[in-house]
Formats: sequence, structure tokens, C-alpha cells
Amino acid sequence: MSPFPWLALNLSAIYLVLGIFSPYWGVWLETVGLSSEQIGLLLGCGYAMRLCGSLAILRNVKRAELLIPAAKYMIWGGLLCFAGFYLPSEFWLIFFFTLAANFIYPTLLPLTDTVAARMVLQVNLDYGKVRLWGSAAFIVGATLIGQVIEHLGPSWILHCIVLGLLVAGFCIYVPMSPAPRSIGQETDGLGYLQVLKNQQFLVFLAIEGLIFGSHAAYNSFSAIFWKSEGISAPVISALWTIGVIFEIAMFAFSRRLLSRWTPEKLLLIAAVGCVIRWSTLGATTNLWALFPAQALHSVTYVLAHLGAMRFMAERLPREALIAGQTLYSAIGQSMSQAVLIVVSGLLYSHLHQYVFWVMTVLVLPTFYLIHRSKQQHQTIPSSISPVFDK
Repeated sequence: MSPFPWLALNLSAIYLVLGIFSPYWGVWLETVGLSSEQIGLLLGCGYAMRLCGSLAILRNVKRAELLIPAAKYMIWGGLLCFAGFYLPSEFWLIFFFTLAANFIYPTLLPLTDTVAARMVLQVNLDYGKVRLWGSAAFIVGATLIGQVIEHLGPSWILHCIVLGLLVAGFCIYVPMSPAPRSIGQETDGLGYLQVLKNQQFLVFLAIEGLIFGSHAAYNSFSAIFWKSEGISAPVISALWTIGVIFEIAMFAFSRRLLSRWTPEKLLLIAAVGCVIRWSTLGATTNLWALFPAQALHSVTYVLAHLGAMRFMAERLPREALIAGQTLYSAIGQSMSQAVLIVVSGLLYSHLHQYVFWVMTVLVLPTFYLIHRSKQQHQTIPSSISPVFDK
């Protein structure tokens, strides 16, 4: 199978599970009797384990040829971890399998993004158009699980995750041709410390950490809060779905609309979108306001992610791409949310929807950091090369 359909198939399988897991895992934890503080702790620790998993697993994937074999191990390992939740609902067991599942399964996300980035280099793949298949599968997962919960109950959240991982486990064995490979005289990938020596990359990580971290309250407590306000499960699924519909549209037209945008411009618009979106969620539960706010997911998530992919493609050497992608996922996405989900869990029991205002304030420093990043790039356009010398 050629790279585009292979990635479309496998991203669909992986993100189908994510569409069930992201909006509703907190709801499943609530059904087994956990408090909001415990849920926040588990979700936050889960994101922390994503950080550990990405760094520990992907540090051994130093060549492009190892990307797909590593993905096979992670899918089946993730399936075994989620199967562990069928054991008795003791808190320590839930805690253990939460750590294990988040250590393994979410590492598939930066790994498949790295495969896609590699195929952009090898076959000029349109990243936006292939990535939208993952977003479309997320919609299917989020929509179907809302209906399943409505008719069969929240216990089916876990059943559907396990079934989805079984499907992903078979899809990953379809061969890709050409497969990811090292290009020319490309050497083994650089280590994390070598990449982290670059100041531009550090500022970039701080920006992404604040933008993605500001999604913490939404990712962990929006479904719980909306449910407490009397919004039904199908409507909550629709609120998540509308965001991903606009995400798909943005990915589909990204090459045509955004090809001339710098990473800083993409990140600036993403930060503005965060301020508007989280302020709206903190101010009202009126569906006429929530649906347009959710449409801004195409800005707060997609533009931030495209800004990251563009930054790494344009400003990192090839041998730094795997390490850079891993650090972006581990620190810029996972670690920031790990900390802020725990904070959100502590704040939610006291602030409820006003926790979204805290997320709004969190985004504000990014405007200064984006300005600084732009100045750094204009002032020292060749600063990356010396930093990455071996």
C-alpha cells in the first residue's frame, strides 16, 4: 500500500480510539466511583506518563526504518493495558493501569506524526490531507460513543476502546511501500540534550506548552461539567464533533491557505483563538455560543500543531526530526497537560466552569514568546546549525 492510504488507514484506526478516550475517559472513571480530585489526579498522571513513554520509547527509535515496527509493539501493548481495567475497580489497580496505558498507547500519536513527516520528505506527502483522516475517525469515535452511552451505558466506553485497539492492531500489519527510510548519508538521530541546546527550540516548546496546556480543563472536565448542567451525551458528543469537523476542514485546505504562513503567524492566531474559546466556555453554557466556540478547535489545535510541524520541518536538520517530534509531543503537549489537568482537577471542584478562565489567562504569555521567537529567527537565521553539530 502506498504511503497516503497506509497513513489514512492507520491514523483512522488510532484516532478512532482517541475519539472515545479523550472526551469520555473521565466519565468512565466517574462511573466507577472516583471523585473529581481523583479523576484529575489520574488524568494528570496519565499525561505525565505520556511524557515518560514518548521519551523512553522513542529515544530508541533513532532511524526511520524502526518507526513502523515500534508502532506494532505499542498498539498491542496498549491493548493489554486497557484490558487490565476489566479487573476489580480498586483505586490502586485503576491507577496502575492508567499509568501503563498512558505510557504506551499515546506514544502512537507522535510516532505516526513522525512517519507522516518522514513521508513528506520522501514522497512530498500532503500532511494536512492525510492527517484529516485521523480527525475524521475521531469524529466517528466521539459520535458513536455518545450514542452507545445513551443506549447501553458508560461501561461501554472501555469496551469500545478495546475493540478499536484490536482493529488498529490488524491495520498496522498492512505493508507500506515505500516504507520510511534514512535518506542519503543521513546519520542516526540526535539526542534530546543536543536538540534542547537550541534556544529557538526552547522558546517554541514553551509556546506550544502554554497553548496545548490551556486545553487541559476542556479535555478533562468539559464533558463532566456539561453533563452536570443537564446537557445530554449526544449533544456533548456533537460539541466535540463540531470542533473536529472544522479541524478536518482546516487540515484539508492547509496547504492551499497557509503555505506562506510562518510558524510564528500560525501560533499567534492559535493563541488568539484560545483566548476567545476558553473565555466563551467560562462565560456560558448556551449552545448557541458553545458550538461556535468549539469550531475554534480548528484554530486552537490545528494551527498550533501545523505551526509545530512547520517549525520542525523548516528549522531542524533531518537528524533532529525524531528527537524534536518526541520532545514536542512529550513536553509541548503531554507534560504541559499533565501538570494542568491535575491543577484543573483541584480547581474544578471549587470553580466549576470558571476553571476555563484560568486557561484563558494561561495563554497570555504566549504573545510575548511568539514575538521573541520571531525576533530570534530574524536576528539569527542560521543559529540552528552550529547548535546541532556533533
